Amino acid sequence: MPYYHRFAYSMPLRIGETPTPYKIRDGAAFCELAAPIAALGYSYGKLIFNAPIDLKSDPTLDVKPATTLGAECFQFIKPDDLLVLSTRPPINDLTSGDKKRVTMSCTDLEDKVFAACNRYIKICNRSLIILQSSVAANFERAYMVFRQYKSARLQYYRTLTGSARIKPPRETNPSIGFFLYVKEIPQYGCGLVASFGMGGWETLIWNRIVRTQFPAWFRDPIFVVAEITISEFPHNFATLDFVDQIKPKILLEHPIR
Repeated sequence: MPYYHRFAYSMPLRIGETPTPYKIRDGAAFCELAAPIAALGYSYGKLIFNAPIDLKSDPTLDVKPATTLGAECFQFIKPDDLLVLSTRPPINDLTSGDKKRVTMSCTDLEDKVFAACNRYIKICNRSLIILQSSVAANFERAYMVFRQYKSARLQYYRTLTGSARIKPPRETNPSIGFFLYVKEIPQYGCGLVASFGMGGWETLIWNRIVRTQFPAWFRDPIFVVAEITISEFPHNFATLDFVDQIKPKILLEHPIR
């Protein structure tokens, strides 16, 4: 029986606070992804908690520490299993200089997850996404800069080779969603689904859209970039039904062979 495992990151910690698995990011967003995955015959396996490395309260630290957990700690993962990541992978957060960061765990498994993502995303931090030329050589939004305060909306973009910055129309206030499904990550052989926006709200709304409008993406390996326009939230709401009115614009749909 194949299993899907949640690949989870910690909420921000106060100085001196001990990381714990019940304080993890994007739980509701993960639930949105879990439903279509379970429908494909996967059973829920384990929570894989990426405990944040100790940066010793030094914001200038820019050297990746040694591996914290080796491959022997993840022998339960089988080739038919699936890792599910519902948080933006902090591939370049350590050296970005951004104030809003997700702290990496520096485990062997995280390193292989990053390697799988790096085939399609060259740079990934809170303020900047740069796609690989292999998937975005002619893509208008291969280089995307995002706001860091009040929202995680797209600030401007350009091509990989051009220098002209293009700002989206102010009235659209767009956000960007990313979806990646690969059949096999290095060394472990299991699949990976990484589906995220650039902030908490954006990630939740995007994964709701993925579940309700694009369940076919879980069947065949693919890398997707989409634009979503999020207007003001309802003043009172108990469900995410309002998200169902949002129709994304698929900007890049790259099948993975």
